[in-house]
Amino acid sequence: MSQFAYYLVIILLGVGNLALALIAYRQRDKQIQGNQLRETQVELAELRNQMAQKRMEYLGRQVDLLEEIRNALVDDEARSGSQPADVIPAARSSRPGTRPQPARTSPRSHRQPHAPA
Repeated sequence: MSQFAYYLVIILLGVGNLALALIAYRQRDKQIQGNQLRETQVELAELRNQMAQKRMEYLGRQVDLLEEIRNALVDDEARSGSQPADVIPAARSSRPGTRPQPARTSPRSHRQPHAPA
């Protein structure tokens, strides 16, 4: 083996080593970006959970407020001696074309109806 061939092999091995190092560097960069993405997703999930918790607190406050309003209305009507007003049907009747719906006893079926024979 001549000295030229020996140096050529050494140079080719160095270039190959450089190519493998470049591939490893890119893979590591992708891994780091993936980790950052997962961390961001976890942070967003925690933020979403905090927002949902606040929403539940706000809804709880709304329910409490509505219960207070209802109780105040019932107390006022009891003091005046009149019959309690039927608030829900009055609200429904103010919209044209609505009618009360019967209570459903079973969930709706998602099956297609049978075609007429």
